[in-house]
Amino acid sequence: MNWDLERTFAWAQEHDFHGIELHGGPRYEHIQWADVASGKDSGRLLRLQEEHHIPITGIMFGAIPFLSPDKNKRAEALETITTLIKAASNIGIKVVSTFTGRDPNKTLEENLDLFEQVFPRVAEIAEKNNVTLAFENCPMYEFWPYEHNIAVSPFMWKELFSRVPSESLGLNIDPSHLIWQQIDVTKAVHDFKDRIVLAQAKDTEILPNVLREEGMLSCKWWRHRVPGQGAVDWNQFITALHEIGYDGILSIEHEDPIWSGTDEKVEKGLLFAKHHLEKFM
Repeated sequence: MNWDLERTFAWAQEHDFHGIELHGGPRYEHIQWADVASGKDSGRLLRLQEEHHIPITGIMFGAIPFLSPDKNKRAEALETITTLIKAASNIGIKVVSTFTGRDPNKTLEENLDLFEQVFPRVAEIAEKNNVTLAFENCPMYEFWPYEHNIAVSPFMWKELFSRVPSESLGLNIDPSHLIWQQIDVTKAVHDFKDRIVLAQAKDTEILPNVLREEGMLSCKWWRHRVPGQGAVDWNQFITALHEIGYDGILSIEHEDPIWSGTDEKVEKGLLFAKHHLEKFM
């Protein structure tokens, strides 16, 4: 789907969605975020929210090379996230989601020292603009080299927030990535209740036939699904969010191969997810 903003907001309103999260990267051609950051295009986005009674709940752009071994790429990353944070601030968006980046030549733990060097400045920019930068926990292990994210588990979250304790850094928690790592989703929600600023709704289906043949190392023994067609216990996850006082939205992230390929299939997948989640709200 490559719908423009008008069509996206109209469809969301027609089907009673309560928010829209927009992509902050260059492949989303319908917004020039630099223009929004400078104030040139903010009026259009404010108008769409008001006309359709649907807020923009966040901006997401994960593939930013914050921890690249190339200093020039790290400088570009700082410029990119500054633009997105300023754009968010200009139109009243409180959350910008991303990954941490990673030096692929180092282990997860070895990247922590670099994180500690780089992210105080990023946190300062977010705080200045009254925006929270939220780390999504997608490991991105299907891409090589592993250069996208180290915020992949509760162990790493604890380290990240300990090293850069700024309150302008938070979590965009996605249970689908915890399930296939065999991480306790409910415990993760409770342990990081003060850091969760956005919750994603994506499921994961475990494929035992593939696991038996290829083992764990192929990372092909699970696949993303819409909520209700995978292994996430949504009643348990949503209950945990209620218990910690989370009052934000569930942002449906559609990466389901069954409900992909045509606009009609994507629409059906989104509506299936919405109807399933509403059982527990």
